[in-house]
Amino acid sequence: MKNSLMIRPLCDSDAESLYKMENEIWNPNNTPASISYPNAQAYLEDHSNQDTIVAVVDDLAVGSIDYHPATSKPASKYTWTFGIGVSPKFQSLGIGGQLLEHFKQFAKKSGVHKIHLRVLGTNPDAIQFYKKHGFEIEGILKDEFFLNGIFVADYQMVYFFK
Repeated sequence: MKNSLMIRPLCDSDAESLYKMENEIWNPNNTPASISYPNAQAYLEDHSNQDTIVAVVDDLAVGSIDYHPATSKPASKYTWTFGIGVSPKFQSLGIGGQLLEHFKQFAKKSGVHKIHLRVLGTNPDAIQFYKKHGFEIEGILKDEFFLNGIFVADYQMVYFFK
């Protein structure tokens, strides 16, 4: 990649580009719930520098990972769930992979035992992406969602730290 990539915690100034990215990337092929932010402030109400890591190219936030413990119970503190997104204009440049690897290192240093996420069966590219980065399918909820007139499986994928 020719441009300089930096991965760091979220800054308030990132919200303008990230809320637009979120509104652009999420659709019924990759999420069962509508994700839409009316403005940057609404995005910041859902994200902070304590739960969001950002990929920045030439001072522009182009991708993010938001994460949190799997539940609010103390017993879940070693298991994190996350979501990842990269602006369509910056996909297929390796940014998502670098962001994910950075997140994995951060989670491991934080003492996390495993990270996991859910991926719709209508998103095979994402499933392959996670497998490429060491994730395995932990379970499949068949016909979990009814989207665009069809039943869709929900893949639960996991990465364990050794």
